[in-house]
Parts: sequence; C-alpha cells; structure tokens
Amino acid sequence: MGEDVHVLRFVTGKYQGDEFPLIPSDGGYVVGRSSEVDLVLADDSVSRKHARFYFERGRTWLRDLGSRNGTTINGTAQRHHCLRVGDRIAIGSSLLAVAEVEASQATKLKRGGEKTGRSRAAPAQAEDSSSRSMSGSLEDIPLVDVLQWLGTSRKTGTLNVRRSDQAQVGKIYLRDGYAFYAAIDGIKGLDPEKAMMRMLAWSKGSFSLDNSVIEAVPKEIQTSLEHVLMESARQEDEIQHLSEKTKVPTYEDEIRVVSPSPIRWRDLDPLHLDILQDIDERAGQWAYILDSYTQTDLELLRAIVAMRKLGIVDFG
Repeated sequence: MGEDVHVLRFVTGKYQGDEFPLIPSDGGYVVGRSSEVDLVLADDSVSRKHARFYFERGRTWLRDLGSRNGTTINGTAQRHHCLRVGDRIAIGSSLLAVAEVEASQATKLKRGGEKTGRSRAAPAQAEDSSSRSMSGSLEDIPLVDVLQWLGTSRKTGTLNVRRSDQAQVGKIYLRDGYAFYAAIDGIKGLDPEKAMMRMLAWSKGSFSLDNSVIEAVPKEIQTSLEHVLMESARQEDEIQHLSEKTKVPTYEDEIRVVSPSPIRWRDLDPLHLDILQDIDERAGQWAYILDSYTQTDLELLRAIVAMRKLGIVDFG
C-alpha cells in the first residue's frame, strides 16, 4: 500500500467538483493566473504567480508568493503554512479543501485548472461555470469560511443557510462582499447582526448562494464582517465555557418562575425584572426572550443563569 498524498478539492468557484493531487516532486506546484504555472486559475482576483505548494521534511507546505489579494487559510490570511487534512484554502474566487488519498489513486482524479490536460476554460465554459450557484455542506465548510470567501470575492446575492438538526432556514444578504442584512425564517424582529451570529453557530446543514438581491431592509448591519465573525467566535467560546460550568437553557426550553420568590423582585436589576415579566406573560418562552431582546444571546444566557442561581427561576 502506497503512502497517502494531499489533494486539493475545489468546493466553490468555477472549478467546483474538481481535484488536484499534490504528488511530491522536487519543484512543487505553483498556482496562479499565468498559463505557465502548474495549477491555472482563470480568475482576475488571482495573481499571475499566486502561491506555491512544495514538499519539505516529509510534509506539504504552502507559501504565498506576494500575491495581490493574499491567500486565506482556515479564515486567516497567511504567508506560510504546513498543510493538514481539513484545511480550507481561499485563493481568489476558489475555495479549496485539503484531503488525503492513496498515492496510487491520486493520478486518477479529475484535475481542475491545470496547465496539462484541462487548461483554462474557454470563454463560454467559464461563463457557464461562474454562473453556477455556489453550494455546500456546513460540515465540510463552516459558515465563517464561506462568508470570508464571499467577502474576498466581493459577491452580491443572497446566501441561504439551512440548519438540518432543527430545520431552520436563514438568509444573509450581501452587496459587493459586504453582509448588510440577515434574517431567520419565522423569527420576526430579530436583530440582523444577532441573526447572523446565531447562524454562524450552526454546524450541521447546507448553504447556497443565489443572485437575488434585496434593496430595502428594516435595519442594516453597521459593523464590519470581520468584527461580526470575531465577536461571534468569542461569544460561541464563552457560551461553550458557560455550559460546561453550569446548566443553561436551550432555545426550546420553557422558563418557570419560582413562587414564592426567595427574594423581593424590587431588589433585582432592570434586565432581570424585564425577563421575569416577559416570562410570566409569554408562558415561559425562552425563545421569545432570545429573539426580542437587544442583548446578545450570551448576555441573556448569563442573566438567566444568574436568576436561576438566585432561586427566582428554573428550567430544564
């Protein structure tokens, strides 16, 4: 049985579905827009000689060759990186995933964009390919990587996100790569930034991009995509840390008001009082609190955990 070799799998872009095996060689492989490189990507956002894959110390490495738009690996712009299975690499409008196959199988793969075999697509083929809807699985490509790729590619359209484990559907609207609005079907009045952060936590499901454009929205997202992505990652980590320390309610849980209360309500802070009133009026619907309040999901979870610790509510 031969050794395994890394394979680049095109998951988005005009070469979607193709694969390029990185069979170890002395010269490695240069990727770029020039017809003289090993892996040709006919894309104006790719430099003529964009990046190089090479082999050293028994490992496969990637080095950006000073490209104009850079090379993004796992959501971060990087100049030099040692490849690992599961890495996601954004080069221009192409998003590639790193996998492994047996060396004996590598030469049988359908190779995309290379200068030998299939080279640059003819104009008509490129048009058909580029107009094809971008789609994929959240298990293969996390939404954070999809959004960063769409931002780099300056895409305009609607990103439809389906959560398979809870049958939810969300939409993120983009203008020249800028995510200006987000909504989740069936939830009225949800803050768009909050909606996008919630979708970023979905790990099971699918996504697809279509060319539909929405012009008028009730409220545009004012913060940059980079800030939303970083803040979402921070909040997700904090929620995970909180759930490891104590019990937290799920979106579907009902909150019960403890009666008689062990403390006077007048001694509570305003947020706790508001939550108590709405829980009483909404039959304990925790989902209503999460969806209608301006506070983040993390702030509301911290508040309800503190209220449970005080003994004034219970859940689960």
